[in-house]
Amino acid sequence: MKAEAINLLGFDIFVRHRIKEGGGAPVLFIHGLGESGRCFFDAFGLLKVRSLIVPDLLGFGKSQKAETDKEANYSLPRQVEILNALIGHFGLGAVFIVGHSYGGVLGTYMCRDDAEGVIKKFVNAEGCIARDTLLESSNAVSELESCGYDMAKFGYWLRDGGFKKRALEDFESASTIKYYDSVVECDPAAFAQTSLELTSRAAGEDEHGNNEISEIYRDLETPRVYCAGARPVMNSAKGYINANGLRLREFSAPSHWIMLDNREEFYAFVDGYLGS
Repeated sequence: MKAEAINLLGFDIFVRHRIKEGGGAPVLFIHGLGESGRCFFDAFGLLKVRSLIVPDLLGFGKSQKAETDKEANYSLPRQVEILNALIGHFGLGAVFIVGHSYGGVLGTYMCRDDAEGVIKKFVNAEGCIARDTLLESSNAVSELESCGYDMAKFGYWLRDGGFKKRALEDFESASTIKYYDSVVECDPAAFAQTSLELTSRAAGEDEHGNNEISEIYRDLETPRVYCAGARPVMNSAKGYINANGLRLREFSAPSHWIMLDNREEFYAFVDGYLGS
């Protein structure tokens, strides 16, 4: 594995990658809100024959952050533009995408706009297609409103206040501890802007679960599968997938981080699905 900062569209994006000759189309892993590419570290050991590309999104992990809050622009279109530039950087004519949580949303929009058919298959791991699954985004938006959109106060909540308590006390697990370790690296403005955008794009959801994100995912032409753990909060997303005749793969762990808490089963499934 090689880890380096790659300048894409003027931004330094930290990327872990392993490109193998004859390894077929590389797998691009996209992490979720507040996360970093470290959440996919097991892929390098469990997908040994595949080429892998694992970036930290702009504003997250070790990738570049805005110098001031006024300069911060971490919008979904910008993240998608950078990810497409990353595909271009490696000169890929074909790629698979595995997106977790917010990464599943980014993967959804990338597939929608993939006019040249570069993305061959898409694994959406608990991507936010149902509004009631946006737990951390909704909590972040509530906190932003409470603190008057003061980014210093929001940053304290994220790193030392209520969010830290939720991650390390209320829902303490190996996965949430690892998650918090990534959250403290991110730009609070990136967490805030992403939360606002996710809740906005999922707003107006009707009784059938249709919102901007879910409808785009439903109507994709890219071969895809939705993966979800056993948490009750995922029932609405699973229901939407089943009601629309889309492919679903369920995992036994009651966890949002199925690639961590069901690691061997998850990566074995990914390997088999991408190879089928």
